[in-house]
Amino acid sequence: VPLSLLLKRFVAETGRPWLPRHLAWFGTGLDPAALLGCDVSPLASVCPPGTEAADPLAGAMLLDFRTYLPDQLLVKMDRATMLVGLEARAPYLDPAVMEFGLRLDPRLKVRGLATKWLLKQAARAWLPRPVVRRRKRGLSVPLAAWLRRGLKREVDRLLAPDRLRRQGVLSDVYVTRLVAEHAAGRANHARALWTLIVLERWLERWGPEA
Repeated sequence: VPLSLLLKRFVAETGRPWLPRHLAWFGTGLDPAALLGCDVSPLASVCPPGTEAADPLAGAMLLDFRTYLPDQLLVKMDRATMLVGLEARAPYLDPAVMEFGLRLDPRLKVRGLATKWLLKQAARAWLPRPVVRRRKRGLSVPLAAWLRRGLKREVDRLLAPDRLRRQGVLSDVYVTRLVAEHAAGRANHARALWTLIVLERWLERWGPEA
């Protein structure tokens, strides 16, 4: 992900409460009120408002621990490895390691712009400094480009305004704006559009009209 895009997203969310900021950073990028025509709070039972108000870092970690970790990261790793008969392990999820990490003072986890601070300090004894200080690298795919090129026909088919109006679930006006802005390069709505495509493919196979 380009640093310029990360900075733009960071500045745009400055000043908002930690929960919507966190969801804008790691979530789908969709606006539930604009998409569904109503305001929803599906995370209330996962991370009740106010329970972590004194420590936004603890709140964000709790939210990720209960949602992003089991529903996305671990699922994807398990499916990818099992497809080829490979056993994978997540050593940082060892119960003793997790209990230790959850008890740590927030200042040992994040300092300024440095995340995983204590882990990096410990790693300095064994790893070269450039490795310890290197930016985190994910396993992302060029989804934004795919949605503008190879998958463009599928985007236009699944997110066509008349199709959305017929279903009566999603706002065709909102979705059409996302599609147009992304196709023109005015914004990167890859996460949002991919989420909508997956939903539409699911409805196509399992929905009332399947």
